[in-house]
Amino acid sequence: MSELKPLLKELQSTDLELHALTAERDAIPQKIAALEQELNLLNRRLEEAKQTLTDSRTELKLAELNLTSQEETLVKYNSQLFSAKTNEEYKAFLREIETTERKKNEIEDGIITLMERIEQEEAELAKRKAEKEREESKKKQEIQTVKASQSHLEATIEEVREKYERLRRELPDNILAIYDRIKKNKHGLAVAQILDANRCSGCLNPIPTQQAIEAAHSDKLVFCEYCGRILLV
Repeated sequence: MSELKPLLKELQSTDLELHALTAERDAIPQKIAALEQELNLLNRRLEEAKQTLTDSRTELKLAELNLTSQEETLVKYNSQLFSAKTNEEYKAFLREIETTERKKNEIEDGIITLMERIEQEEAELAKRKAEKEREESKKKQEIQTVKASQSHLEATIEEVREKYERLRRELPDNILAIYDRIKKNKHGLAVAQILDANRCSGCLNPIPTQQAIEAAHSDKLVFCEYCGRILLV
């Protein structure tokens, strides 16, 4: 039994290491997906900025065409003003000219606003391009690093798994059955250390002094009275 306790301690340590490595390996696809999502977000933001600028430039062209149309209409009304045959016709042309002038001024104000907006959108597009150039290579490198770590982890997991299986083979079947039963019921932790002040590392409850002495010096297995884990020093 004196050789079994170190084996149990090493088995538990190897078991936890294998679990941690496997969890790290299994989390890699999610990490890669998150990085790829960040890349997609950069591309989407850039495309949105491009589209916004394109829409504004199209809106500006339409406004300029509308302004030209109003200016042509204004020229037409001004020429017709002098051909009015009655006072009522003359007043009607004046009203049309006034209305057209108002529309023309509104369009001109809108064009100024549009040009200011386009200037801001051009700056935003330049910012998005710089952001993509800066972050894209960085994210792609991170993805490659994560993928490289996956291969390394697979190799490490295989080594640790071989060690784990070897340790299991070295333990008697009855002891291994106890270990597996406790591990299943205690979330993977079958072996607990006796901490300072005689407390169980698994549940942190106090361990009677006599039990602590037996765990340290006796060949027999000692179990925590509270959580049932195997107590080792």
